[in-house]
Amino acid sequence: MAIWVIKVTHYVRNIRFMNKNDHIRAVIFDVDGTMFDTLPSLSTAANVVLVHAGWQEVPMSLLQSALNEGLRPLFHKAIALQSAAVDAQTATRLECEYLAQYLRHGLLTAPLFAGVSDALMAFKSRGLKLGVCTNRDRASTEALLASAAIADSFDAIVSLGDTPLPKPAPDPLLLLMERLDVSPEETLFVGDSAMDARCAQLSKVRFAAHLGGYAGQAGDLLPNVLSFGSYEQLTSWLLDHCSALFPPVSFTSPRPINLCH
Repeated sequence: MAIWVIKVTHYVRNIRFMNKNDHIRAVIFDVDGTMFDTLPSLSTAANVVLVHAGWQEVPMSLLQSALNEGLRPLFHKAIALQSAAVDAQTATRLECEYLAQYLRHGLLTAPLFAGVSDALMAFKSRGLKLGVCTNRDRASTEALLASAAIADSFDAIVSLGDTPLPKPAPDPLLLLMERLDVSPEETLFVGDSAMDARCAQLSKVRFAAHLGGYAGQAGDLLPNVLSFGSYEQLTSWLLDHCSALFPPVSFTSPRPINLCH
């Protein structure tokens, strides 16, 4: 008489010991040019102030690269592009007026890039931790997130001033990973600039490059594991790289055991 025995192997592992080449537990996002299209509102605020004070308007395209460094560097670039020198006292006064103009009239007008909200919901539904890493100040960052009704999606934020050095230094990403309790191998950083790519590289974190942002050229976004034009592409790629908490049960082929000798 033979009894058929099915051998069942059930793989249950702690999530931290899964294949770290594939498994992602946290996604960290830049703000300007990555989640929000903020360049139009910022360049408008700068030019309103400059023109009102009798200075030259600066084309938005010439301010694009400076936004990767933050709100103030964008205005510094606009000042530097004036045909006549602007003295330090005047530049400081105009900068204050620019920030006030932006906060009053431009901050809450910046739209999310298409698909951002859906992507965040999809990632949260898979249990991923989400963070924000930006060279923008905290107050305007939180106001932007709240205006788009996505503030509650994020578990932690690191903004300008939270670390001794801003991006592209690794300090902001390292602090954020500490707050999220994840390792570099478990993290994906989503950004749109050479500064973001360099920050990810120095932090030993995988980088996903948003092609619809403010990078000067595609080469600025290397190295990366993904270049995406739409958030649907990012969502599809990322969900393919998120291991399930409990991998599928594995079955071996049935084999007979003969108990009669």
